[in-house]
Amino acid sequence: MRTPTALVALLAVAMSAALCPGTAPAPRWKSVTPSGYASQSALMVDGKQVTYYRFDAERPLSFSVQGPVRLKVLTRLVIPNDRERDSYAIVVTRDGARLQREAFDTAPSGRAFYAALDSVRPGVIRRLYIDVPTGAHAYELRAEGLGRVDARVYASADLDADRVSFAPRDGPAVETFLSGDKELTYYLLTKSAPVVLDVAGPTTIRVNTRLLFDQTMSKQESYVIGVREPGTAEVLYRIETTPSRTVVCRDRTDVLPGALRHFMLEVGPGPHAYEFRIADTAAGALAIRFHIPRGDVADEP
Repeated sequence: MRTPTALVALLAVAMSAALCPGTAPAPRWKSVTPSGYASQSALMVDGKQVTYYRFDAERPLSFSVQGPVRLKVLTRLVIPNDRERDSYAIVVTRDGARLQREAFDTAPSGRAFYAALDSVRPGVIRRLYIDVPTGAHAYELRAEGLGRVDARVYASADLDADRVSFAPRDGPAVETFLSGDKELTYYLLTKSAPVVLDVAGPTTIRVNTRLLFDQTMSKQESYVIGVREPGTAEVLYRIETTPSRTVVCRDRTDVLPGALRHFMLEVGPGPHAYEFRIADTAAGALAIRFHIPRGDVADEP
C-alpha cells in the first residue's frame, strides 16, 4: 500500500514538473465573436483598449462553434464603485439544454477600468471552460439574478498535425490535467459509468488513458478496459502503469494521474458506437481521451 506521505511526495514532484516553465508550449487561443449580447464594453487593460461583450439574465451572450474544441471564456463582473467584493453565477446552455453552472467570487480589478469612467468597475477575470463535442453547436451564457457580466470568448487554436480529439456521446464528466502551461482535457470513466463513442469509419482511433492513483494504491498498478459494440464480443485491453511525474490534476489533489498509456482501435466502414468500460482495476476511475486522423473528420456522424 502507498502511504499518504508517499502520495504527497509524488504529487509534489509531479506539481514541480508540471508547472515548471518551458516544459510545454503555452496553449494558443483564437477569439470567437459572439452573435448576440446586451452591449459592448470598452475596457482599458494595462493601457490597452479591449472590447468585451456584456450579458445578463435577460440578454444572453450567444455564439455558435464547430467541435470538437475547447472554449475559454474570460468573464468580469460589473461591480459598483461602493463594493470591494461581490459574487456571481453564470449558466451555460448548449443547443437549448442547460449544460453547466459556474459560480465565482471576485473583487474590482487593479489593472483594468472602463474607458467611459462611470460608477462601476470591472472585476478581476474569472475563467470558465467549455468542452465542445463533435459537430456544430449553439451556446448561450446568462448571468443569474441582477448581475451584469462582461466577457470574451476564445477557442483553442492548438492543432495536432496528424490527429484531432474526438468527444464521446452524452457529455461524461471531465477531468483537466496540467502539463507545464498546457491543459489536457480527458473524460472520466468509472466502474458505474461507461463512455460511449460514436464514430464513422473507416478510421483508426487512438485511445489515450491515464489511471487515477489514490493513497491506497501501489506505485505500479494494472487496469483492464473493455471495448464492445452492440451485438459483438467485448475486447479487453490490459494495461500496466505507474504515477505520472510530470502531469497533475488541475482541480484536485486527492488523486494523481497515471503515466500516459494508449491503444489503437481499428474502425471498419460505416457508423459505429463503441462502449468503453472499466473491466478491472483497484482505482475508482480512469481518464480517457480519443483521437482520430485529421483527414477523417469530414466523415464524423
